[in-house]
Amino acid sequence: MFDCNLKHLTLIVFLSFTYQSLISTERYGHRAGDVILGGLFPVHEYGNSRETCGAISEFRGIQRLEAMLFAIEQINNDIHLLPGITLGALILDTCSDDNYALEQSLRFVRSRLASGTCTCVNTSTSDSFHNDNVFGVVGATLSSVSVHVANLLRLFQLPQISYASTTPKLSEASFDYFARTVPSDSNQARAIVDILRHLNFTYVNTIYSHGDYGEGGFREFKRLLKVATVNEDDNDLNVHKKKQQRICIADEQRLKRDASIQEIRTILQTMIDRVKSDVQVRVYVLFVTKEDARKLLQAVKLINVTHRPVLIASDAWGKESSVVIHGDTDEIAVGALTLELISMQPVNYDRYFNALKPDLTQISDDENEDNQKPKTVASRNPWFNEFWELRFGCSLKTSIECQNQRLNETNWDSKLQFIVDATYVFAQALHMYFNCSTSSCTNASLHGINGTKLFRLILEQPFSMPDFRQIQFNSERFVPGHYRIYNYRRSNVTSTDTNVLPYEYVSVGEWKVGRNEHGQLNLDIGAIVWPGSSVYNTSSSSTIPISRCSEPCRVGEVKQFQGDSCCWVCTACNETSIVTGTDENERCEPCQGKYWPTANRTSCYKLEETYIEILSMQALLPIGLSLAGNILTLFVVILFYQKRETPIVKASGKELCFIMLGGIHLCYTMTFPFLLKPHIITCIIQRLGIGLGFSMMYAALLTKTNRIARIFTSAKKQGRLRPQYISPNSQVAICSCLITVQLLLSLLWLAYEHSYVESITHNRLIILKCHMNKRSFLFSLTYNVLLVLICTMYAIRTRKVPENFNETKFIGFTCYTTCIIWLAFLPIYFTADETSRHQVHITTLCVTISLCATVALFCLFSPKVYIILIHPEKNMRLTNQLKAQVNSFKFTSHIPMATNFPVQEAITSDGASKSAVSNDAEDVIQPFIANKSVSFQLGQNNAKPKAKLPSVSSTHDNSNCRSNNDKQKSSFKKYAFDDEDSLNSNSNQGEDIML
Repeated sequence: MFDCNLKHLTLIVFLSFTYQSLISTERYGHRAGDVILGGLFPVHEYGNSRETCGAISEFRGIQRLEAMLFAIEQINNDIHLLPGITLGALILDTCSDDNYALEQSLRFVRSRLASGTCTCVNTSTSDSFHNDNVFGVVGATLSSVSVHVANLLRLFQLPQISYASTTPKLSEASFDYFARTVPSDSNQARAIVDILRHLNFTYVNTIYSHGDYGEGGFREFKRLLKVATVNEDDNDLNVHKKKQQRICIADEQRLKRDASIQEIRTILQTMIDRVKSDVQVRVYVLFVTKEDARKLLQAVKLINVTHRPVLIASDAWGKESSVVIHGDTDEIAVGALTLELISMQPVNYDRYFNALKPDLTQISDDENEDNQKPKTVASRNPWFNEFWELRFGCSLKTSIECQNQRLNETNWDSKLQFIVDATYVFAQALHMYFNCSTSSCTNASLHGINGTKLFRLILEQPFSMPDFRQIQFNSERFVPGHYRIYNYRRSNVTSTDTNVLPYEYVSVGEWKVGRNEHGQLNLDIGAIVWPGSSVYNTSSSSTIPISRCSEPCRVGEVKQFQGDSCCWVCTACNETSIVTGTDENERCEPCQGKYWPTANRTSCYKLEETYIEILSMQALLPIGLSLAGNILTLFVVILFYQKRETPIVKASGKELCFIMLGGIHLCYTMTFPFLLKPHIITCIIQRLGIGLGFSMMYAALLTKTNRIARIFTSAKKQGRLRPQYISPNSQVAICSCLITVQLLLSLLWLAYEHSYVESITHNRLIILKCHMNKRSFLFSLTYNVLLVLICTMYAIRTRKVPENFNETKFIGFTCYTTCIIWLAFLPIYFTADETSRHQVHITTLCVTISLCATVALFCLFSPKVYIILIHPEKNMRLTNQLKAQVNSFKFTSHIPMATNFPVQEAITSDGASKSAVSNDAEDVIQPFIANKSVSFQLGQNNAKPKAKLPSVSSTHDNSNCRSNNDKQKSSFKKYAFDDEDSLNSNSNQGEDIML
């Protein structure tokens, strides 16, 4: 009941005149009832500038209209739903025109106002408008029509439920009397986004129609792409989560209202020309009406493109067969993916619809009763006869055969279920509004139904459908739904028409609303047939097309964007860096210290520490050399200690020999600090031990070679003074000073460059090693190299000394071999170090040190060991050797015995001296030359010698000397110093030799 004021009264008068003009010029469907449910359907297509309405629409018009009448008939036949109340209908044609639909909807408003009694203020006159009691409206189809109508109906609190309008705009709070049994385009746009991401289509073009459907769907699609980008950036905080490819819109175009084919062609050609040559954009996302989709296919056929476009269309295209013109654009549409709401055909609707007949007033009821054919139901809409004539191509007025035709429809509109759902929702909500029981609706006031209360019941209550489904509106006032994805392709069924290839829509997947906003996509990619390579190529393909601006970056590469967020250049990070940051701000971040990037280069993991294992193949060789060398060195040390009083050990300089053996032992032992796990202590030992071991060997060797060179240099100069510092103690002191220099240098190096354990990352491992700068290490070896070079120089200078004298040839061979080893070692060592082959580096160093020690051990000590062990008879004084030789002469008995001259020196016939050392500390060594041959006689001197050391006498003919009985005796002064470096010194006491 409404209280009318002047404003309402003026509106009623205006609507009355408008209504009178409408009913005189337009048709509408009507079914009588106690309460009336309005309906809006696009019975006719959109017209042109001269005609508002175009051709009649079979699927979206007649089938949908009859679905509402079918539902009303079922409701009226249900004795438990609205018992005692008949539900009627008032159905209007929108002609897919929002302005025309708004004019038609004024009938509902007038009926709403006229359904009650209006009491005028300050008058006693009561004027009641009696008209159809409309309490709600089912419709409309197009979103733009629903928006206009909803803005009108909300002013009069008239509830409206749409069965096809999907624009997100209708979910706004301002449309507070609007609901729908189909989901919003937000779900559809979300499904399209999931399809694009699943197929890796990251760069797409978008075309949308003028109006709320196209513009609303595109806005939601664009919003979802932006939201998805933000979510991906948030997900980047979790480095373990895989990043999804961003989707960008390369170009977007809006089709103006009533756009022609040529205008759409121009738009498509512009979009193609804007694409760069190195960018591939083949996917077009369509939010267009059915009419625009039909014209767009015709425009695609006219453009010149290298590759046929891949069309992904919304549910306005769906499974509509009228979108594709057979024989014209069906091949262009091959490969298109379309979305369609999943729905079920209402039970028994096919029997109901195929039993419909045109409304012929000239056929009497008696004739129908006598007809033995199946019972038919007369149409309740004024447009059914027009549909009939168009369907069968005949005229009901002139052809009886036309009247006798029968429908045999098998293709059904996809929105029929949602129309039935909307009608049942109104009926059940009205049942609750009247507080009806299953048998009656007592005290039901059929006039002045409160639309606010009724709509609240619609939104709050669940409803049961005839097929046992239960639906309920969500907070956005729509019923969530699922989508089926279709692929348009050639049919596998052979057509009887050889001129036209059969085509069909094949289901290839579904998208269901999940508990979260993203939903669940189930797409069979292998079942999709894609467009061919060109417009003129009728072949299809199973290869997924490419639609992207830039190739995806590989693992470990970052994007450098070039204007568009989907266009970039990939730059590789180094192998120790990971990719961090957001998708728009990626950067390379190196892993710290002992960490290494994971396989996907999104995080770092701790590397395993490694070093040379004691039992590894790289360590066994140097360890074997070291152990063998140490055993041999220890054997030599023990042997020399036991034979320390023998002539060969004394002649070798036992003090220097033990120093040299200590250096050899240290060199062999240095293998173990290198092979053990690096530690600060082992690192210090490495720094000090290498130089110290070498210096002990080469300093002793240098001291010995220097002494020999000085002795022979003095002899050659016929000097009268004995060389200084050639005694054993002096030699040890000189050697110790040379070793101390190396030790001081090593300590200075250690102080200047501190030793520590260094971690080197190589081949995804942490190699532990002692820090040792290769240049510093080379510098530390310079002193030892200098010692070796000086030794080599002395070895060359003394190479012509008598072969039995102080092993000069063996010393020379040791120096030469050591130089060769070091020349071969340095390139291998530093090359291995530079290439980070640490194990080769350590092994090479250990083997080289051991080889240097081995050369010194074998070259210098093996001859002495050989004599000591194999030929001990050679390990004696020269007098003993001469005694054995003289006793072998046959004429020795004829040589007189001389007892006053102990042996000091023997002179060969060629003038070579077999001994260059005397025992007199005052005189220097002088070689002797004999002009005649010398005979020897060895005899025992019974007298006790006056001195410990022997003396030598010689008898020979010399015309320049005075003679006594033709025999000249020459005596030689005895030398007081004891030279133990010669096998020819220290003759046995009490033995004399006569020359």
